[in-house]
Amino acid sequence: MSVKNRVISIDDQLECSRVIEVSCGYKQVKTPKRALSASKDYDETILENRNIRGFVEIYRRITRERLLNILNDISALSKISNSINYLLRKARDEEITIGIIEYDAQGASNFTTEEIETLFDILNNPRLDIIVPPIIPRLSCEDYIRFLEKYIDVYCSSSFNAVLVPIIPHYSTSDIGKLFAYYIKKDQLCKNFICVDFNGSNAISQYAFVSKIVRESLQIEKEYGEPCVRYAINLKYGKATKKEPIVPAKDVVIFAMGFNIFGSNHKRIARLSGVGNYDLMTKIFNRGDYGYYNLNMVNDVIRDADHYEIKIFEVLKDLELTKIYNAEKHGLEALDISSAINEGRLSHYIKSKSRILEDKSILKRIFKVNKVSSEVSLEKYLYIE
Repeated sequence: MSVKNRVISIDDQLECSRVIEVSCGYKQVKTPKRALSASKDYDETILENRNIRGFVEIYRRITRERLLNILNDISALSKISNSINYLLRKARDEEITIGIIEYDAQGASNFTTEEIETLFDILNNPRLDIIVPPIIPRLSCEDYIRFLEKYIDVYCSSSFNAVLVPIIPHYSTSDIGKLFAYYIKKDQLCKNFICVDFNGSNAISQYAFVSKIVRESLQIEKEYGEPCVRYAINLKYGKATKKEPIVPAKDVVIFAMGFNIFGSNHKRIARLSGVGNYDLMTKIFNRGDYGYYNLNMVNDVIRDADHYEIKIFEVLKDLELTKIYNAEKHGLEALDISSAINEGRLSHYIKSKSRILEDKSILKRIFKVNKVSSEVSLEKYLYIE
């Protein structure tokens, strides 16, 4: 199996913003798109709207302690494999499924073949279309490359049919360059679909990180002659405290910064000192102005539309619905952004969002990232029927 992409349209001003059709096997999905997380706790795949669906991500955390337990107990591996299979059944037949593991190595930097094989076996499921090499927090880039060497060997020795795609952990810009240089030499990895871990940060504060990835992936496009899809995981709207009842949506604007897909933020957020019971994940996204609002404000600001599946009054009764509510709105925004790109008016659309205009750095950085596209002629990838 392989990933094939074709550009349907390019925005007139923000040229890194493109509508791209992604094909994986018999499945075809047009981006921009919000990937929905299949989960036991906050299951975004309960959303039924076919128009906002297309990508389903399976994200699992595992500690080294648990992995070593699995090595000594085959039933433990069977249990976790069954749980992943259960989540994968939530995806529809036409949806592209993506498997991701976050591995807490608990300080280890050298990994046995048995450990790596087990990490691979956890995602060895025929329902998966794309797999991402494990994310290993706090591991140096050099050690991670050594890990990747072994992981790719395991992938090549298996009969696995899923596509293996590059992952860019939340490293420094110099380390990102090293990783791209490594990936470009590896024929076993897909070159036109890149997963990027934002580690709970946002696209604006991480402007240099975003710019480096866009620049490097555009060079891959230039070398391989095919558009590259960029997929963000663990992306958040921005830092906030209880004293900030409204913050601008610094996550959704990533669609105007060269990224085609973003998924749920799976990072666990520690409560801040002095915040008490306040949970930062309960802010509500307002499509009208691109603001995230505290729950105690939403009745005065946000109005439910008849076609929304998750209603505000339901969220206020059950706060666990907040992430699903926001995911639905992200998905609907992806559709509007796609239309704006098709009509060459994405810049105007983003400027119509008042909360974005309040922070001048947001638009400045969006346009700055898009200047990178001038280094590569993107129109040559445009598909003309």
